[in-house]
Amino acid sequence: MKIIVAGDGETGTHMARTLSVEGQDVVLMGTDREHLAELDASGNFITFEGSPMSRSNLLQCGADGADMFVAVTPDETVNLISCQLAKDCGALKCVARIDNPDFDSDSNRSLFLRMGIDMTIYPEKLAAVEILHFIRHNWVSDWIELHQGALIIAGVKMQPDGALCGKSLNEVPNNPRLFHVSAIRRGTSVIIPRGDDKLLEGDTIYFSVLPGNCDILPELCGKKVRRTKKIMISGAGRVTENLLELISGQYDVTVIDPDKDRCGVIASRFPDVVTVNSRVNDIITLEEEGIDQCDMFLALTGSSEKNIVSCMVAREHRVGKTVARIEELQYMPEAENLAIDKIINKKLLNSGKILSVLLDCNMATAQCISLGTAEITEIIATADSKIVSAPVAELSLPRDITVGGIIRDRTGILAEGRTRIMPGDHVVVFYMPGSLPKLSRFFR
Repeated sequence: MKIIVAGDGETGTHMARTLSVEGQDVVLMGTDREHLAELDASGNFITFEGSPMSRSNLLQCGADGADMFVAVTPDETVNLISCQLAKDCGALKCVARIDNPDFDSDSNRSLFLRMGIDMTIYPEKLAAVEILHFIRHNWVSDWIELHQGALIIAGVKMQPDGALCGKSLNEVPNNPRLFHVSAIRRGTSVIIPRGDDKLLEGDTIYFSVLPGNCDILPELCGKKVRRTKKIMISGAGRVTENLLELISGQYDVTVIDPDKDRCGVIASRFPDVVTVNSRVNDIITLEEEGIDQCDMFLALTGSSEKNIVSCMVAREHRVGKTVARIEELQYMPEAENLAIDKIINKKLLNSGKILSVLLDCNMATAQCISLGTAEITEIIATADSKIVSAPVAELSLPRDITVGGIIRDRTGILAEGRTRIMPGDHVVVFYMPGSLPKLSRFFR
């Protein structure tokens, strides 16, 4: 597929790299000549210097033959208009990043479709929903509800006193079958496990589990379930604003930010939230506002460094759970080593959305989630696809692909070797970056 990504910032660059790893023909469009030259020398994609607002530039970089056009520049207006221009040039699918919450509504989505914009991405809303899941399930690293919760993917970090710690999958008692270990993240790599793989301390284990069996996972991994009542948030930006829309009135929330105007916005919109105009790393203010009594600390400023330090301070004050917004991917392994419980990265959330559109061009798909070093997708099996031709054990799936579960008639089913996938099933698949072409062959 030919994909044009407009916007050579961090988000666009990460997206171009992700898509090129999946074997797609990617063009990254931007205006920073030096940056583009560096990327052209190191990346496995083409760069083009030009404006997405210029029809002639769009045609020069091949918009008339593009399967997908993705606009992720910092300017929302540029993204929306360039998508319209690209669609008019002949691009088949157009995706725009937006910043205005008013645009993220059903009525506006219908309007955008009529304008030629097939999908919008609102990263701040995606991040807020991700944090909401963690607040509700604070013993997990990742919580993914597939097909309206018919099947759950729970990523849980293994503790030394976990019942499964040190055991190989062959040794795990699972009769009756209550869960399926779909992937293991160890350090910076992800393992698609087989029977002889061991579950070690510090691993993040990705379980496929039915909704009624989630409660067994904390004990298996040595995790304590904490009830969240009081939350402190550093940063009053749009991620915080979107999160407060989801949780306002349910928790005792304090928001701290040095920007007086942003504090005013939060205070006027959410009168039940305590809003403090102060530096987010002012320890005296944190203590005065009751950080020692907090159950959870959310560091959501625009600075990854400040967020990491804030979470370390919260740990010193015995806050039970910490969340950090970290946009620099290279900081994520170090942040996990510092015992930050949950990391929010908008680039990964954006990538998951774009991969959903990419898959949808060849296969019917519900969603795709990027874990950074692995992807999870939910794909509908068709009657003439290879995936329905034999039981899972006889499909000869590549080593870097595994079936994590199935949703059939809105009911989750855990996958095992003898499971046979039927036409119309929603199949949950874990796969490693670069394996999308292999995966496609089983579902076409």
